[in-house]
Amino acid sequence: MSERMIEAEDSAEPMRPDELLAGAAADAWQAYNAMETTKRRHFEQLEVLDNRKKNYNIDASERDRELLAALLRDHDEQVRRFTDASQSLKQTDAAAHLALFAYIGVINKVAEMRRTTH
Repeated sequence: MSERMIEAEDSAEPMRPDELLAGAAADAWQAYNAMETTKRRHFEQLEVLDNRKKNYNIDASERDRELLAALLRDHDEQVRRFTDASQSLKQTDAAAHLALFAYIGVINKVAEMRRTTH
């Protein structure tokens, strides 16, 4: 894809809906960010344990497994919180719900494009 095509595609994407994120969609937006944070924490811990096993043949300790389970519970709670907040937003302001998910889509698209693997 050429630079010109990427620029054209980027210009068609919605901008950050500041007023919406601070207003009607604030609860859902905060819940989304918390959900993303807890997901990242859980995946990072999984990666640490996996690398320790692959590189050094060290199994996860009971404490490691307990932390991993706690991080997953944290994430599950945030998923429920986001689901509830986004459903509530959809019922009270369908346009705000659509705008929030359009913005989340842009964020995720950009994240996928810059994702690196080791």
